[in-house]
Amino acid sequence: MTLLKKIDHCLLPRGLAEPYSPYVWLIYLPLFFVPVIVFHHSVWQLVAVGGITLVFLLLYFHSHWVSNTARLWHIIGIIALGIIAAFITPSACTLFIYAAGICHTLKTNKLAYQVLAGIIIIIALISWIFNYEVYFYVPAAVFSLLTGITTIYQQALNEKKQELILSQKETQRLAKVAERERIARDLHDLIGHTFSVITLKADLAGRIVDKDIDKAKQEIKQIEAISRAALSQVREVVSGYRSSDLLSELANAKHVFASLNIHFDYQLAGITEEALDNDMATNKELAIVLRELVTNIIKHAKASHVHVTLARQAQGITLRVQDDGQGMEPQNQERVGFGLTGIQERIAKLHGRVHFATHSPGTLSEIYVPLRLA
Repeated sequence: MTLLKKIDHCLLPRGLAEPYSPYVWLIYLPLFFVPVIVFHHSVWQLVAVGGITLVFLLLYFHSHWVSNTARLWHIIGIIALGIIAAFITPSACTLFIYAAGICHTLKTNKLAYQVLAGIIIIIALISWIFNYEVYFYVPAAVFSLLTGITTIYQQALNEKKQELILSQKETQRLAKVAERERIARDLHDLIGHTFSVITLKADLAGRIVDKDIDKAKQEIKQIEAISRAALSQVREVVSGYRSSDLLSELANAKHVFASLNIHFDYQLAGITEEALDNDMATNKELAIVLRELVTNIIKHAKASHVHVTLARQAQGITLRVQDDGQGMEPQNQERVGFGLTGIQERIAKLHGRVHFATHSPGTLSEIYVPLRLA
C-alpha cells in the first residue's frame, strides 16, 4: 500500500459513493487562508488562521465517519470557526460556504434546509452586529445559499434515483423468484407424471415376467426410454435455475409484508451485490436465515414496522432485523425456539455469531458472519 493510499484510508472511510469528491471540494480552501498570507504580516494572525484551518480540516474529514445526526455538530463547529475567523479576515466567508455545502448530508432534506437558513441568519447577524463590510456578507450569504440549495437538491435527486434503481432491482428479483416457483411447479408435475407411468409399467413387467418374458422385456425397455426422456426434460426445466439469494429474499420479504399491511424497509450499508455473489454459500445461508426471521415475525410478532440493515463490519457482514412487535415473551419463545436454534446452528457453521434481544417494543435480531470477498 502506497503512502497516499495509507493517508486516504486514515482520512476517509471506505465505501463512499464518490471517494474523491471530498478532496475536490478542498480546492476552495486557499480562498480562506491565502489572503491573510498575502495582505497581512502579523504573526498572531498567521498562527490563528493556521490553527483555524487545521481544526476545520479535522472537522471536515471526521464528518465523513459519523452518522447523519452527529454530522450536525460538525457543521456547527465549522460555523463557529467562521465566526471566529471573521474577526481576522473577510475570507472567513469560505468557512460558511463549506458549512452550507455539508448540509445535504444531514438526516433529512427538511433539516438540511433549516440548518442552511440558520447559516444565512448567522451571517446576517454577525455582519450587522460587527458592522462588517459588503465584501464579507454578500459573498458569504450568496455562495452559501447557492451551494447549500444546489447540493441539497442534488442529494434529493440522487435519493430518488437510488429508490428507482432499488425498485427496479426488486422487480427483477421478484420476477426471478416467480420463475423459480414456475420451474418448481413444472418439475413437480413432470416428475409426478413420469414416476406414475414408470411405477405402472414396472408393476406390469413384474406381473408378466413369468408369463410373457418378451412382453416384460418390452415394458422394461419402455421404462428405460421414459426415464431417459424424463431426464432430458428435467434438464430443460432446471436449465438456468439458481438458488435463492439474500437480496432476492429482501425483495420477497417486502412483497410479503406489503400484502399484510406491515411497513417494511431495508438499507444496504457498504455492501454490494457483487460482494455477496463472491461468497454464495454465505449468501444462501443468510437468505434462509432471513426467511426464517420473516416467518417468525409474521407468525408471532404482531408487528406493524420491520427494518432490516445489511452492513459491512470488519471482514464480515451484519444482518440486523428490527421489528416493533410484542417481543419474545415466554409463550412466544416456546413457539419460535426451534427456528431460532436452527438459525444459531446455521450461523455457527459459518463461524459467525447470533444475538437476539427483546426491546420495548419489538425484537432485534443481529447476525454476523465472516464474508469471503474477492
